[in-house]
Amino acid sequence: MSTASTIIAMRWSMTWGTIKHSSWQVVGAIISLLMAIAICLASWQAALTLGIWLPGAGPGDRQRMGSILVLFLAGLTLGVILIQLAFLGQGSNLSPSRFVLYGIPDSQLQVGLYLAGLIGPAGLTGLVCFLALTAIYARMGVGAAIVALIAALLAVMVMLALSRAVLDLVGTLVVSRRTRSGLYLLVTMVIMLLCMLPSLLDSGITDGMAVDTDSLKPVADILAWTPLGAAVRLPEDFLSGSWWALVGRLCMELVTLALCSMIGMLCLRHSRLHAGARTERSTAPKGLGMLGRSRNVVDAMAARSLIYLRQDPRKLVSYPLLLVVVILYAIIFRQMPMMLWLGPIVGAWVLEVPEGNALAYDGLALRMEIAAGVKGREDRLSRVRSHLSVALPCILLLGLVTLVFSGAMKGGPDLVISLDMLAATIGLLLSGLGVAQVFSALLIYPVPSMDQPFTSPQGRAVAQGFLPMLQLLASLVIMLPTFLVALLAMITGGILPFWLPMPVALANGLIVLAIGVALGSRIFDRRQSAILLTLDRYASLQS
Repeated sequence: MSTASTIIAMRWSMTWGTIKHSSWQVVGAIISLLMAIAICLASWQAALTLGIWLPGAGPGDRQRMGSILVLFLAGLTLGVILIQLAFLGQGSNLSPSRFVLYGIPDSQLQVGLYLAGLIGPAGLTGLVCFLALTAIYARMGVGAAIVALIAALLAVMVMLALSRAVLDLVGTLVVSRRTRSGLYLLVTMVIMLLCMLPSLLDSGITDGMAVDTDSLKPVADILAWTPLGAAVRLPEDFLSGSWWALVGRLCMELVTLALCSMIGMLCLRHSRLHAGARTERSTAPKGLGMLGRSRNVVDAMAARSLIYLRQDPRKLVSYPLLLVVVILYAIIFRQMPMMLWLGPIVGAWVLEVPEGNALAYDGLALRMEIAAGVKGREDRLSRVRSHLSVALPCILLLGLVTLVFSGAMKGGPDLVISLDMLAATIGLLLSGLGVAQVFSALLIYPVPSMDQPFTSPQGRAVAQGFLPMLQLLASLVIMLPTFLVALLAMITGGILPFWLPMPVALANGLIVLAIGVALGSRIFDRRQSAILLTLDRYASLQS
């Protein structure tokens, strides 16, 4: 156990070192600690309430509670796996690849890394929350409380083991950059759909369908015989005297832990034996492509940005998500045609977030640009041109589709309002791009590497969450003239024409874009050295 204890101590030492790195890290750690305490208190409060209710509940109510617990655990396990794939991955300092040169036996390394995850901040929070399961069954007898304690431990252990096994398999089987990019896009879209699921259910899409606890009981019964939800069914099996079911589910959980450990060791052994041997099949480029059609510096750099975009899943994912947002809003507001415009508007608003950190996505490749003497204005104009060449046609296409499905093509006031919405969408796209030109040169935060889009760079978590929100807020505030004109046109009763927001929105977007390019150019020219130092520091977080 000395190896395991050393890895655990290393985990906490790195966590503490990251927290002490800056005052922002301390603030983020305090907020995370308060959130963890709140989650634990809420879990125990709910468990104590259920524990008081359970002794007087009938068999049917107890079965419904058991079904809810099984569905909750299965959903939580799948959510943890998806979040690990999309945001955390195997890019941390405690990934198995970091220990290849130390000669640690595979079994000891797997146990050490597993325990380090289990006793880490997230693992301890989950463990404390699931231990609340004992409070639910504490009034049902000592035996039920002990089984609930075992079930809580197994639930957390199996959840961690499954997520680690999936990550190990993905890291071993997904080799090529194209496959990794496709998987990243798929996982991100699934997470987006799951986040929008409550809104979809609340929109009435399930009207006429019997969706309640009783109708979901067969699904829960099936999940209770899988590693996703078997653990929380153990106390109920004990109380009902279903001894064979209790033993069967307990054995299944233990076998799952053993299989996940074997998968981890096989993947680790494979990575050691084939380290450096996996290469992607590459084809020689034919001609210069878009670069060969460049007439000046701006054209060449715009072509470079488009080539990067095609190969970069971190930024490319914004466009499929744009389509997902529009479809989801179309489903939610299918009874209110004019509200369909929220899809393109929100899509255009969020689409500019990656552009607000464009220099971090370029990384150290920016050195060649600065060494070549490229001016800030050329850099900003090239990024605007490359982005608009892709984003503007997408927004126009979605706007035209929304125009058709909203029923505004019949004419009348709805057509004028729809054209106003389309102009506001384009104006928001342009103004957001102008804000992004200032943010990308002034406020840079770390991003995952292109080769490992599933990873999350260590540290700067507060900046990664706060700066995009600040950029989105600035994009909205700077469009206030358009919003005010639209509001006045609606409430003045014909004094201002309904078509007036159209030119105001386009002018608002173009003016903000021009100002953003001018300011961003000056900031870029003045901060070139500081930008390179920042990118050097962030490159070490990706390695």
